[in-house]
Amino acid sequence: MKSTPKSKGLVAALLVATAMTSARAADMTFERALGVDKEPQNWLLHHGNYQGHRFSPLKDINAGNVGNLKLVFTTALGGFQGGGRYAFGNLEATPIVEDGMMYVPDGWGSVYAIDVSSGKKGPIKWKFDPGVDKAWAGDVACCGVNNRGVALWKDQIISISLDGRLFAINKATGEQIWERKVADPAIGETITAAPLVVRDIAITGPAGGEFGIRGFIDGTDLKTGKQAWITHTIPGPGEPGNETWKDGKDRWKHGGGSIWETATYDRESDTFYQGTGNAGPDWDPEYRPGDNKWAASVLALSPVDGKIKWGFQYTPNDPYDFDEIAEHPIIDAKVGGVDRKLVVHTARNGFHYALDRANGSFVAGKQYVDELNWTTGLDPKTGRPLNYDPTKDVQDYTKGSHGSRANPKADKLCTSHYGGKNWEPTAYNPQLGLMYVAGYEGCNFIETVEQKDFADQGGTLKPRDRFSGGGVKTPNRMYGSLKALDPATGETKVRVRLEYPNLSGALATAGGLVFVGHSDGMFNAYDAATLKELYGFSAGTGINAPAVSYAVNGKQYVAVLVGSKQPNAIMPNAPELRNTSTASMLYVFGM
Repeated sequence: MKSTPKSKGLVAALLVATAMTSARAADMTFERALGVDKEPQNWLLHHGNYQGHRFSPLKDINAGNVGNLKLVFTTALGGFQGGGRYAFGNLEATPIVEDGMMYVPDGWGSVYAIDVSSGKKGPIKWKFDPGVDKAWAGDVACCGVNNRGVALWKDQIISISLDGRLFAINKATGEQIWERKVADPAIGETITAAPLVVRDIAITGPAGGEFGIRGFIDGTDLKTGKQAWITHTIPGPGEPGNETWKDGKDRWKHGGGSIWETATYDRESDTFYQGTGNAGPDWDPEYRPGDNKWAASVLALSPVDGKIKWGFQYTPNDPYDFDEIAEHPIIDAKVGGVDRKLVVHTARNGFHYALDRANGSFVAGKQYVDELNWTTGLDPKTGRPLNYDPTKDVQDYTKGSHGSRANPKADKLCTSHYGGKNWEPTAYNPQLGLMYVAGYEGCNFIETVEQKDFADQGGTLKPRDRFSGGGVKTPNRMYGSLKALDPATGETKVRVRLEYPNLSGALATAGGLVFVGHSDGMFNAYDAATLKELYGFSAGTGINAPAVSYAVNGKQYVAVLVGSKQPNAIMPNAPELRNTSTASMLYVFGM
């Protein structure tokens, strides 16, 4: 490789940083978070950088030699124990790696500090157990026992637990410094999203839209361990958007709009971008006439005080359960020959969107899933579905794609209610200008059942009762796909079919690779330009977590959590996976 001033600088930074021991690791500061590109050997933020790219600049493992990749070591974690109605905890977390130490939670929120500084299997330096009441918290959780990661702040680890708590943990010892109750499981609120830390504020929020919660985004002052601000995703009286709840019965109070994936952050405008979940109830929009802001939306907010700067709603009066909680990457690109500052989103509803990140105006959008029937396209000016009718309070998108109280059983919904991509993160390679989407393909069927609550009978909503207004059936086998998109336009450049819908997301690297895990236990590397499969390893159990890459002592590694439940999108029609056992393992690969 030809040496350049830039490459020499990266190598020097790597050697200096990897020479540090974990005991002398630097504090995690805001300036350091802004400059993660100066530490290519580390993975310091949930999405790799604030922009949400999930891109590693390391390239020693590359398209030319990845065929020689080997499993270097494994480490067993706990956390797969059952709780309530769930048989085990799931591994969906993104590891954080700093100067030879890895910090990662299991499904129940126990945090492990693993010494990876030797490049070989290192000891678990400490384990922090939040002491979750598994039977109770598991029953409260909507959709599984999940924890998607931790964050760094100064000399501390900031973590969450399913039962609604946020923790500050001493990075060196694993001792708890403080805890704060952010969400209330007694009313169906749980926390699964890794915190986003901006300066001294930790940002997170509750899942639980299927139990009639009113979603919110919460900022915790890490200097004090107390709440700095709270912003509800479903606006109340006097707040912009409350008028889009036209039921006349204050149903905004349990309108959904939950949070369960980590936001992205724009340094230039000091703005973070948070996706929100479905409106409640999921499949009975007649219960909640109006557009139902800000469910199924992206909100641009100030991390200082939580104030909303703008919002964009993807599917007004959503009858499909199209959560849009997933990452909103930040990119700069030319659109029509003009330089644009964009926030982009590969949406669950089957479209890829590019928005102006300063004001939320629609720039471009395009279908990316193989089959889509719920709308005929997007309005080129507004980005709303073409068959959205502003004169109607209950949207009747393509007939037959969703049920109603009069006609409960729908014909067919494409893309399915699982979406073209759910929470599983995309990856963006800025060198190639391509975004990699590992997702779902296929259709299913929604049945609407009139949602009744105690308010209809003169009482109040009963917390923690299922609040969905129907159900779904998926009689036909679905499949998956890996696609490379132009993030500014949504145009699909390359695509490959996957045997199963994907639940792990993607990692892109400067070595010209895309790493993806699969539900049958395969861990694969693909050529970033052609998506040709270059490497495969069978882990023996499903992979539902995204990979990361890091380096120690100048040597690159790829790490991924292995072992999770087989999802409902796959199991009914994949008998070959029915006897797959779960696990709770860290796998690390190297040359």
